[in-house]
Amino acid sequence: MKTLSLLTLTAATALSCENPFGYSYIAETIKPGKYEIEQNITGRFGRDIGAGYDARYRGFDFKTEFEIGISKDEQVNIEAAALYLDSASFEGLHFNGINLSYKKMLADPDRASWGRAIYLEPGFSQVSSKNGALRDRWSFEGKYILQHNFGDNSPWMYVANLVGEVTHISSDGEDAVEFKITQGLAYQLTKDWTIGLESIAMVEWVEFNNFEEAGFFVGPCLNYRRDDFSATLTMLAQVAGAPVSKGNLNVVENSPYEARLTVAWEF
Repeated sequence: MKTLSLLTLTAATALSCENPFGYSYIAETIKPGKYEIEQNITGRFGRDIGAGYDARYRGFDFKTEFEIGISKDEQVNIEAAALYLDSASFEGLHFNGINLSYKKMLADPDRASWGRAIYLEPGFSQVSSKNGALRDRWSFEGKYILQHNFGDNSPWMYVANLVGEVTHISSDGEDAVEFKITQGLAYQLTKDWTIGLESIAMVEWVEFNNFEEAGFFVGPCLNYRRDDFSATLTMLAQVAGAPVSKGNLNVVENSPYEARLTVAWEF
């Protein structure tokens, strides 16, 4: 019984300070003087529209992120992105911009019932992941992050991200606003392995008043951690979308399926 209790406590302690999710952010920040390199690959599948060779679509996003702890509750991130697309209109690998971000923990989830943080990210990208079109897209994203650890002896963790993003495309002057809610629930099986479930609900308006799209996505995630190394695999399926273009899905704007692999090393 003592061994089981110790294992549960160790699992809960490990879970409370690491992110087991692929799309949702946790409230905690890395410690000052610490660094983390993170590489993630996101693949989008099943978005073929029409028939034959010209209907093909395969998209892969590559993002390399360098995180720096600057205080006990603050960190900054530098991200470089690339896009590989195989479609009827574009094929190949293209550099896709650099983002900077700032994260501040407002309440520590190990001490408060609800951990809270804000996340601010100005960004720039050159290639549309929808069709490979070259354009200058400027963005600013803000997140309000909630995290609940269910107590010291619990292996459960819940997170929610409330996200707002405004974008501007220079070529046509198009402005847009997007709101998103991501949620994640994780359970740590052992010291090394965690399983979970994530969901994303999003809606976008062009010129701030013309409805563009909406979607709901859900799927499992699996996290492995050993010492300072971690790997997370998340798979999402589009459950519903609007305006519909294939069944009850919107495959013009989003893929029916996504998979994200994230590998990170802290030092």
